[in-house]
Amino acid sequence: MNTINNVQRLQPLKRWHERKTFATDTLKIIKSRLQYYRRVLNEEPSTDKQKRQHEKIKNKYEIYMKRRQLLHRAINNLYEL
Repeated sequence: MNTINNVQRLQPLKRWHERKTFATDTLKIIKSRLQYYRRVLNEEPSTDKQKRQHEKIKNKYEIYMKRRQLLHRAINNLYEL
């Protein structure tokens, strides 16, 4: 009879901004990298070397934006019914 009374209860649902998922840490890292990439892309390259680096960072920026979008979509699907 004690086992019936000792049923574990579910924790209360957290608000949207308090939820931590499998992607929370990854999204923080992606956010910081995107901030850096935006700052670098706002500067105009002057030399050939800077132009090459600018192209590389532009490609990385696009890749991280796609990853971020996929992670957000996965999180939204996680909480839909």
